Amino acid sequence: MATDRLAAAVDALAPPWEGHYYAALESTQDEARAAARVGAPDRSIYVSDYQRSGRGRQGRTWLAAPGTALLLSILFRDTDVAPRPWRWTSLASVALVEATDELLVTKKAAIKWPNDVMLDDRKVAGILAENTWDGRQLLAIVGVGVNINTPPADLAALPSPATSLAIACGQDVDRGELLKALIRRMNHWLEQPVPELFKSWQSRLWGRGQRLRLLDLGEEHEVIVLGAAPDGSLRIRLPDGAERTTTTGELIL
Repeated sequence: MATDRLAAAVDALAPPWEGHYYAALESTQDEARAAARVGAPDRSIYVSDYQRSGRGRQGRTWLAAPGTALLLSILFRDTDVAPRPWRWTSLASVALVEATDELLVTKKAAIKWPNDVMLDDRKVAGILAENTWDGRQLLAIVGVGVNINTPPADLAALPSPATSLAIACGQDVDRGELLKALIRRMNHWLEQPVPELFKSWQSRLWGRGQRLRLLDLGEEHEVIVLGAAPDGSLRIRLPDGAERTTTTGELIL
Protein backbone atom coordinates (compact mmCIF):
# COMPACT_ATOMS: atom_id res chain seq x y z
CA MET A 1 0.00 0.00 0.00
CA ALA A 2 1.35 3.45 -0.94
CA THR A 3 2.43 5.78 1.82
CA ASP A 4 -0.09 8.60 2.12
CA ARG A 5 1.46 12.03 2.68
CA LEU A 6 -1.61 14.21 2.26
CA ALA A 7 -1.33 16.09 5.57
CA ALA A 8 2.37 16.76 4.97
CA ALA A 9 1.66 18.03 1.45
CA VAL A 10 -0.90 20.50 2.79
CA ASP A 11 1.52 21.73 5.47
CA ALA A 12 4.26 22.20 2.85
CA LEU A 13 2.23 24.46 0.52
CA ALA A 14 4.19 27.62 -0.27
CA PRO A 15 2.76 31.17 -0.25
CA PRO A 16 0.51 32.56 -1.59
CA TRP A 17 -1.24 29.25 -0.84
CA GLU A 18 -2.52 28.88 2.71
CA GLY A 19 -3.25 25.25 3.56
CA HIS A 20 -5.59 23.85 6.23
CA TYR A 21 -5.84 20.11 6.88
CA TYR A 22 -8.57 18.36 8.89
CA ALA A 23 -9.13 14.75 9.88
CA ALA A 24 -12.87 15.23 9.31
CA LEU A 25 -15.30 17.99 8.32
CA GLU A 26 -18.96 18.26 7.52
CA SER A 27 -17.98 19.76 4.15
CA THR A 28 -14.85 21.43 2.81
CA GLN A 29 -17.12 23.81 0.86
CA ASP A 30 -18.83 24.91 4.07
CA GLU A 31 -15.48 25.32 5.83
CA ALA A 32 -14.14 27.49 3.01
CA ARG A 33 -17.29 29.62 2.92
CA ALA A 34 -17.18 30.19 6.68
CA ALA A 35 -13.51 31.18 6.41
CA ALA A 36 -14.30 33.58 3.55
CA ARG A 37 -16.82 35.39 5.74
CA VAL A 38 -14.09 36.24 8.25
CA GLY A 39 -11.58 37.37 5.63
CA ALA A 40 -9.61 34.27 4.59
CA PRO A 41 -7.20 35.26 1.80
CA ASP A 42 -7.13 34.31 -1.86
CA ARG A 43 -5.82 30.77 -2.48
CA SER A 44 -6.77 29.45 0.93
CA ILE A 45 -7.24 25.69 0.60
CA TYR A 46 -9.20 23.39 2.92
CA VAL A 47 -8.41 19.68 2.76
CA SER A 48 -10.09 16.92 4.73
CA ASP A 49 -9.35 13.22 5.05
CA TYR A 50 -13.10 12.64 5.37
CA GLN A 51 -16.26 14.72 5.06
CA ARG A 52 -19.63 13.80 6.48
CA SER A 53 -21.83 15.89 4.18
CA GLY A 54 -19.88 16.47 0.98
CA ARG A 55 -21.89 17.70 -1.97
CA GLY A 56 -21.66 17.92 -5.72
CA ARG A 57 -23.51 19.62 -8.55
CA GLN A 58 -27.32 19.84 -8.42
CA GLY A 59 -27.42 18.97 -4.72
CA ARG A 60 -25.90 15.50 -5.04
CA THR A 61 -23.90 14.09 -2.15
CA TRP A 62 -20.23 13.11 -2.39
CA LEU A 63 -19.31 10.43 0.13
CA ALA A 64 -15.97 8.66 0.51
CA ALA A 65 -14.46 6.51 3.24
CA PRO A 66 -11.52 8.00 5.21
CA GLY A 67 -8.21 7.74 3.40
CA THR A 68 -9.67 6.92 -0.02
CA ALA A 69 -10.24 10.28 -1.74
CA LEU A 70 -8.74 13.72 -2.22
CA LEU A 71 -11.34 16.13 -0.83
CA LEU A 72 -10.65 19.85 -0.89
CA SER A 73 -12.04 23.32 -1.47
CA ILE A 74 -10.11 26.38 -2.63
CA LEU A 75 -11.08 29.99 -2.06
CA PHE A 76 -10.33 32.44 -4.88
CA ARG A 77 -10.91 36.19 -4.72
CA ASP A 78 -11.23 37.55 -8.26
CA THR A 79 -10.97 41.35 -8.51
CA ASP A 80 -11.00 41.48 -12.32
CA VAL A 81 -13.29 44.26 -13.55
CA ALA A 82 -14.96 41.73 -15.85
CA PRO A 83 -14.76 38.41 -13.97
CA ARG A 84 -15.49 35.17 -15.79
CA PRO A 85 -17.20 32.80 -13.33
CA TRP A 86 -16.57 29.74 -15.53
CA ARG A 87 -12.81 30.39 -15.25
CA TRP A 88 -12.60 28.71 -11.86
CA THR A 89 -14.31 25.48 -12.90
CA SER A 90 -12.12 25.28 -15.99
CA LEU A 91 -8.99 26.11 -13.99
CA ALA A 92 -9.63 23.25 -11.58
CA SER A 93 -10.64 20.88 -14.40
CA VAL A 94 -7.61 21.53 -16.59
CA ALA A 95 -5.18 21.48 -13.66
CA LEU A 96 -6.67 18.22 -12.40
CA VAL A 97 -6.54 16.35 -15.71
CA GLU A 98 -2.93 17.48 -16.16
CA ALA A 99 -2.03 16.46 -12.61
CA THR A 100 -3.66 13.08 -13.24
CA ASP A 101 -1.62 12.72 -16.43
CA GLU A 102 1.57 13.22 -14.38
CA LEU A 103 0.70 10.33 -12.09
CA LEU A 104 -0.70 7.90 -14.67
CA VAL A 105 1.65 8.61 -17.61
CA THR A 106 0.05 6.03 -19.95
CA LYS A 107 -3.55 7.29 -19.67
CA LYS A 108 -5.16 10.62 -20.45
CA ALA A 109 -8.00 12.06 -18.41
CA ALA A 110 -10.75 14.14 -20.02
CA ILE A 111 -13.19 16.80 -18.83
CA LYS A 112 -16.87 15.92 -19.01
CA TRP A 113 -18.71 19.24 -19.23
CA PRO A 114 -19.17 21.03 -16.99
CA ASN A 115 -17.41 19.63 -13.95
CA ASP A 116 -16.42 15.96 -14.05
CA VAL A 117 -13.10 14.32 -14.85
CA MET A 118 -13.17 11.03 -16.74
CA LEU A 119 -10.79 8.09 -17.07
CA ASP A 120 -11.63 5.21 -19.40
CA ASP A 121 -15.10 6.77 -19.89
CA ARG A 122 -15.77 6.54 -16.15
CA LYS A 123 -15.97 9.34 -13.62
CA VAL A 124 -12.90 9.69 -11.44
CA ALA A 125 -13.47 13.19 -10.05
CA GLY A 126 -16.02 15.95 -9.64
CA ILE A 127 -15.65 19.71 -9.32
CA LEU A 128 -18.11 22.16 -7.78
CA ALA A 129 -17.61 25.93 -8.12
CA GLU A 130 -19.87 28.20 -6.05
CA ASN A 131 -19.55 31.88 -6.99
CA THR A 132 -20.82 35.06 -5.37
CA TRP A 133 -20.38 38.63 -6.67
CA ASP A 134 -20.65 41.72 -4.47
CA GLY A 135 -20.09 44.30 -7.22
CA ARG A 136 -16.39 44.60 -6.46
CA GLN A 137 -15.12 41.06 -6.14
CA LEU A 138 -16.07 37.58 -7.32
CA LEU A 139 -15.68 35.05 -4.53
CA ALA A 140 -15.21 31.57 -5.99
CA ILE A 141 -15.12 28.49 -3.78
CA VAL A 142 -14.02 25.52 -5.85
CA GLY A 143 -14.54 22.05 -4.44
CA VAL A 144 -12.67 19.03 -5.79
CA GLY A 145 -13.34 15.38 -5.02
CA VAL A 146 -11.15 12.66 -6.55
CA ASN A 147 -11.51 8.89 -6.20
CA ILE A 148 -7.97 7.87 -5.31
CA ASN A 149 -7.93 4.52 -3.50
CA THR A 150 -11.69 3.99 -3.41
CA PRO A 151 -12.63 0.31 -2.97
CA PRO A 152 -14.22 -1.23 -6.09
CA ALA A 153 -17.31 -2.20 -4.07
CA ASP A 154 -17.87 1.46 -3.16
CA LEU A 155 -17.51 2.51 -6.80
CA ALA A 156 -19.97 -0.18 -7.91
CA ALA A 157 -22.58 1.26 -5.55
CA LEU A 158 -22.50 4.68 -7.23
CA PRO A 159 -25.35 5.65 -9.59
CA SER A 160 -23.11 6.13 -12.66
CA PRO A 161 -19.96 4.35 -13.89
CA ALA A 162 -16.97 5.40 -11.78
CA THR A 163 -13.32 4.51 -11.36
CA SER A 164 -10.33 5.49 -9.22
CA LEU A 165 -6.71 6.41 -9.81
CA ALA A 166 -5.67 3.20 -8.07
CA ILE A 167 -7.68 1.12 -10.55
CA ALA A 168 -6.30 3.11 -13.48
CA CYS A 169 -2.66 2.61 -12.49
CA GLY A 170 -2.94 -0.78 -10.80
CA GLN A 171 -1.68 0.29 -7.38
CA ASP A 172 -2.51 2.58 -4.48
CA VAL A 173 -1.78 6.27 -5.02
CA ASP A 174 -0.38 8.82 -2.56
CA ARG A 175 -2.98 11.59 -2.24
CA GLY A 176 -0.25 14.04 -1.29
CA GLU A 177 1.48 13.54 -4.64
CA LEU A 178 -1.73 14.33 -6.51
CA LEU A 179 -2.28 17.46 -4.41
CA LYS A 180 1.23 18.70 -5.17
CA ALA A 181 0.77 18.07 -8.90
CA LEU A 182 -2.62 19.83 -8.83
CA ILE A 183 -1.17 22.95 -7.20
CA ARG A 184 1.75 23.00 -9.66
CA ARG A 185 -0.64 22.99 -12.60
CA MET A 186 -2.89 25.61 -10.99
CA ASN A 187 0.13 27.86 -10.45
CA HIS A 188 0.95 27.49 -14.13
CA TRP A 189 -2.53 28.36 -15.37
CA LEU A 190 -3.02 31.23 -12.95
CA GLU A 191 -0.09 32.92 -14.70
CA GLN A 192 -1.47 32.38 -18.21
CA PRO A 193 -3.99 34.53 -20.12
CA VAL A 194 -7.54 33.30 -19.62
CA PRO A 195 -8.02 32.61 -23.37
CA GLU A 196 -5.13 30.13 -23.21
CA LEU A 197 -6.82 28.33 -20.32
CA PHE A 198 -10.04 28.24 -22.34
CA LYS A 199 -8.25 26.65 -25.32
CA SER A 200 -6.77 23.95 -23.10
CA TRP A 201 -10.18 23.33 -21.52
CA GLN A 202 -11.69 22.91 -24.99
CA SER A 203 -8.95 20.50 -26.07
CA ARG A 204 -9.60 18.17 -23.12
CA LEU A 205 -13.41 18.02 -23.39
CA TRP A 206 -14.78 14.49 -23.22
CA GLY A 207 -17.18 13.39 -25.96
CA ARG A 208 -16.44 16.22 -28.36
CA GLY A 209 -17.82 15.37 -31.79
CA GLN A 210 -19.68 12.36 -30.41
CA ARG A 211 -23.40 11.65 -30.25
CA LEU A 212 -24.42 11.60 -26.57
CA ARG A 213 -27.49 11.96 -24.38
CA LEU A 214 -28.14 15.28 -22.66
CA LEU A 215 -30.54 15.74 -19.76
CA ASP A 216 -31.63 19.37 -19.66
CA LEU A 217 -34.42 20.79 -17.49
CA GLY A 218 -36.05 17.38 -17.15
CA GLU A 219 -35.94 16.54 -20.86
CA GLU A 220 -33.57 14.09 -22.51
CA HIS A 221 -32.08 14.87 -25.92
CA GLU A 222 -29.72 13.10 -28.27
CA VAL A 223 -27.04 15.65 -29.18
CA ILE A 224 -23.64 16.01 -30.75
CA VAL A 225 -21.18 17.84 -28.51
CA LEU A 226 -19.52 20.68 -30.42
CA GLY A 227 -17.47 22.18 -27.61
CA ALA A 228 -17.72 24.98 -25.09
CA ALA A 229 -18.70 28.59 -25.74
CA PRO A 230 -16.61 31.51 -24.42
CA ASP A 231 -19.07 31.99 -21.55
CA GLY A 232 -18.52 28.38 -20.42
CA SER A 233 -21.80 27.00 -21.75
CA LEU A 234 -21.93 23.75 -23.74
CA ARG A 235 -22.38 23.98 -27.51
CA ILE A 236 -24.51 21.18 -28.95
CA ARG A 237 -26.20 20.16 -32.19
CA LEU A 238 -29.70 18.68 -32.05
CA PRO A 239 -30.98 15.89 -34.36
CA ASP A 240 -32.69 18.46 -36.62
CA GLY A 241 -29.34 20.19 -37.18
CA ALA A 242 -30.10 23.18 -34.96
CA GLU A 243 -27.24 24.37 -32.78
CA ARG A 244 -27.63 25.90 -29.34
CA THR A 245 -25.92 26.25 -25.99
CA THR A 246 -26.89 25.11 -22.51
CA THR A 247 -25.73 26.02 -19.02
CA THR A 248 -28.14 23.71 -17.19
CA GLY A 249 -27.76 20.40 -19.00
CA GLU A 250 -25.85 17.27 -18.04
CA LEU A 251 -24.31 14.68 -20.32
CA ILE A 252 -25.51 11.21 -19.33
CA LEU A 253 -23.16 8.25 -19.17
